[in-house]
Amino acid sequence: MKNIATKLIERESHPSRVGPRITAMRETLGKTKAELADSISFSRSTLTKVEKGEAGLDIAVGERIADSYGFGLDFIYRGDLDDVPHTLRESLVKNLNKARSA
Repeated sequence: MKNIATKLIERESHPSRVGPRITAMRETLGKTKAELADSISFSRSTLTKVEKGEAGLDIAVGERIADSYGFGLDFIYRGDLDDVPHTLRESLVKNLNKARSA
């Protein structure tokens, strides 16, 4: 039964779910891909793959994002908006909707 549920319910930490959150976060911060990647010592090409949902986001990179920009791991990996700086939530939601529909 658990295998069926896993197949039916897409995990929030799946790259296809994390990617749009990273894109929305980056756009909310007003950063280019290059600026974000450089600021967290991350490969620009890998960031592009992460944003497209083609690659997973290593937890160490998620921690660097959280430490640098205040977006918590619960937002990055689970989509929990309570783990986003309050002043950025409205803009983030708009950018998230845009990123998911792209």
